[in-house]
Amino acid sequence: MICCKECLDLLYDYLEGDLDQETTKSLEEHFQDCPPCISFLNTYKSTTKICRNTLNQVEIPEAIRETLLKVLKDHKVDN
Repeated sequence: MICCKECLDLLYDYLEGDLDQETTKSLEEHFQDCPPCISFLNTYKSTTKICRNTLNQVEIPEAIRETLLKVLKDHKVDN
């Protein structure tokens, strides 16, 4: 069974569909039994959606956009 810390570490990959079936199943089982993690997941989804929409609507110089996206991918939820 996945613990809350592991759940947070896996959120980005989970939302991107990059986890294997076994890990996805374990994570979804954890969500069923952990209201705080489900709440965090929903907040994370909303925040991600808002950020993606904002990045698509605001003109950001390409170099800054690439750097920002790299930082977001590299740091995921680890920090």
